[in-house]
This record gives sequence, C-alpha cells and structure tokens, in this order.
Amino acid sequence: MSIESGLLPVWFIYLLFYPSLLIVVWALRRVNWRALKEQSLLQHVFYSACLALAILWSIRAGLSSGLGIHFMGLTAATLVMGWPLALIAGGIGLLCVTIIGLESYAGFGVNFMISVALPVLTSFWVLKFVQHKLPANPFVYIFLCGFFNGAIAILAVACVTSVMLGVLEVYTWEAVYDEYFMYLPLMLFPEAFINGMVVAGVMGTFPHLLSSFNMDKYFSDD
Repeated sequence: MSIESGLLPVWFIYLLFYPSLLIVVWALRRVNWRALKEQSLLQHVFYSACLALAILWSIRAGLSSGLGIHFMGLTAATLVMGWPLALIAGGIGLLCVTIIGLESYAGFGVNFMISVALPVLTSFWVLKFVQHKLPANPFVYIFLCGFFNGAIAILAVACVTSVMLGVLEVYTWEAVYDEYFMYLPLMLFPEAFINGMVVAGVMGTFPHLLSSFNMDKYFSDD
C-alpha cells in the first residue's frame, strides 16, 4: 500500500505511529547484536535483505493512492533471519522507498504496521503453528512455511488494507474491490513462489542460514 499525506485521518496516523515505534523497540531488544557483530555472513544476509526488499517494493502497480500492489518478500526474510531482524530489515526497506518518494513520511507508521509488522508476525505465527502441529519434514517446511506462508502473509495485508480503507471511508467498498482486492488472486501465487523459491534455494545451498530450520531435526532418521 502507498499512503500519501492527507489520505488517512490524522488521528489514525498517530494511532498507529506509537504501536509501530513500540514494535521497532521490541525488535531491537530481541536481536542478538553480538552474533550480528561477530558473524560477517549474517551481516551480508541482513544488508542484502534490506536492499532486496527496497528494490522489490519499488516495483509496484496501482490505480489510486493507498491501493498500490507490490510483492512483500517478508516471509522469506522471517524464515532466514528471524522475526526481529526481519522487522528491522523491513523498516529499513520501507525507509528507503520513503526517501525516494514512493511512500510518504506521514504514513510511515501505518505502512510499517500493515506492510511490515503484519506480514512478518503472520509468517512467524504460521511457522510456529506448522512446527507444532506437523512433523519435521523438509518438504513440509518448504511448501507450508515458505510457499503457502507467503500467500497467507500477503492475503492478511490485503484484507487489513481493504478493511481499513473501507471503514475509514477513504474509498467506497466498490472502489476498494475493483481497484485492489480483485487483483489479489494474481498476487497470491507469485508471492508464494518468490518466498518458496528463496527458502528452497537457501535450504539447498546454505541451510545453516535459515534461523528457523534445524538440520538435525528435519533430516533425522528417527
């Protein structure tokens, strides 16, 4: 989504600014800064994720302000780096597209809550649910935690965005459906494919980079 200055009520922008700030502080406190400082490979992964997210989010389409569509990529970031670093990388990526003018500074808090925090935390919850309910199988991890998890994340973003714009009467429900929600099926599979392929690629080449993947557990003969 793309929030321009004046699109949303001022009270709503401030309402979501403070929770977004709390989530950033929470993520900063949960990051293992010692590991990030000592492991150069982890630093490269983090910086690459920030750059990749900024580039991915700069490629977008949309007919009206607030109804922009772009791929997320945050499910893969969550599985690789963990939710704290994924939140921070997402925040940095959002700041980059804000600086180049694709997003507004006034809507940063709203964009962060809906386009960063929501997909990251949704991906983390789906991951935990799958790991708790299903057997530790690498194919289950790739298809459910990677592919389907990515689709669920962008579905959550689209639903919350549609409800927000409709309830706040930014657009009519018909306009929200015709210019945004109707195109959601076209985004589900590509988003699932992007995240799933990244996860599968990392697992096949550098499985130790997946913070949510335990090789001894998933490839055990027991």
